Amino acid sequence: YHGLDAKTIRSMLADAGLKACGSHVGGWRDIEGDKLKAACEFNLAFGNNILICPGGTGPDNLNWGDPKWDEKCTEHMKFICDFFNKAADEAAKMGCKVGIHNHMWEFQLKDPDGVTFWDRFFGGTDEKVLMQQDVGWTTCAGYDPCAEFAKYPHRSPTLHAKENGMGKDVVKFDAILGKPGCDKDGNPCATPVDWDALIPVTERDGVEWYVVECERHFEDLSAVLPSYNFLKSKGLN
Repeated sequence: YHGLDAKTIRSMLADAGLKACGSHVGGWRDIEGDKLKAACEFNLAFGNNILICPGGTGPDNLNWGDPKWDEKCTEHMKFICDFFNKAADEAAKMGCKVGIHNHMWEFQLKDPDGVTFWDRFFGGTDEKVLMQQDVGWTTCAGYDPCAEFAKYPHRSPTLHAKENGMGKDVVKFDAILGKPGCDKDGNPCATPVDWDALIPVTERDGVEWYVVECERHFEDLSAVLPSYNFLKSKGLN
């Protein structure tokens, strides 16, 4: 939060006519023990009650494809599911909710039985543990976001909306919805999200907020307006 206190953030939101719809709080260690209470109190003070861990839930120092994953998977998944179930219970006492945000690796890491980290996590946690699906990363990993909402329904007050360009050849990636990134020859190279299929699914599921993950930052609204207009053209308010 760039050193801002909760009172200042609340005032900035009010001045801009905005509401908070969630925050990213780091990995599971950032909501461990007394840190969860502090995070809840800080967020509630500026009007937010949704705390999401964007990664930081895998075993220490292991990336997808690491052969040591198989050795640690079963033990780690039991731990991390238990941790988030308990964290969700404690957060609820303070009026907050917790969950995770995915990247590609949650779909790429698999246990010895071939089950993904994603399925082990959401299959092993209570419904009160939130699923903030980054539909760009899910699609980029080769999975269908619609299927994941159907598999784990009504756990997603928010989602992250973006189009992901992947690989070293991506030279133009504006993260504008409906506009894929381009390679050096100007050819689209982002993995497109099927918004026409997705939006009816999320509407039925109860998603309240499409959070546009903006990769460009200017001093005006030019970075976000194209995505806003795209979603509005799809019938979202």
